[in-house]
Amino acid sequence: MTANVMVVVERQFDVPRDRVFRAWTLPEELRRWRGSPGWHVESETVAGDLQIGGRHTHVKVRDNDPGTRVTTDGVYTEYFEPDVFVSRERITGDPGIDPNTPLELRVEFTKYGRDGRGTLLRIIQGPYDPDVAGWHGEGWEKELTRLQNYLAGTGEYANGEDAS
Repeated sequence: MTANVMVVVERQFDVPRDRVFRAWTLPEELRRWRGSPGWHVESETVAGDLQIGGRHTHVKVRDNDPGTRVTTDGVYTEYFEPDVFVSRERITGDPGIDPNTPLELRVEFTKYGRDGRGTLLRIIQGPYDPDVAGWHGEGWEKELTRLQNYLAGTGEYANGEDAS
């Protein structure tokens, strides 16, 4: 199959966009919430050089099978805090993604609401093979629920820490 599908996911947060942007880009925050249920980010693998041309990495590990690991290694091609970042990424360990074909990840942070204190987050990523695009969109939805819990200080974070 030809990888030709872009996944688009949006979520509104009642949190200022600079706060949401920091949660996405600062390694000490990213490691707290990334990963779908049943996965966590290995803290010591998270790194980020927050500028155009800067590299960022992290490794997600399956909770019940630590040998299952998905590595993301990216380079920022755009980085405009707190509005948007774009990254060209190679992902290894995910059976639905060809590690030799880079994906593009674009994350936009837009003010919303009457007072402009909320954030509309929009993720655009791909290209994916049509057979796996839906699964990856669902994965983003689950991760954004974790981000929402992290920002609200409620729920369980990706690394199993409790918010309390």
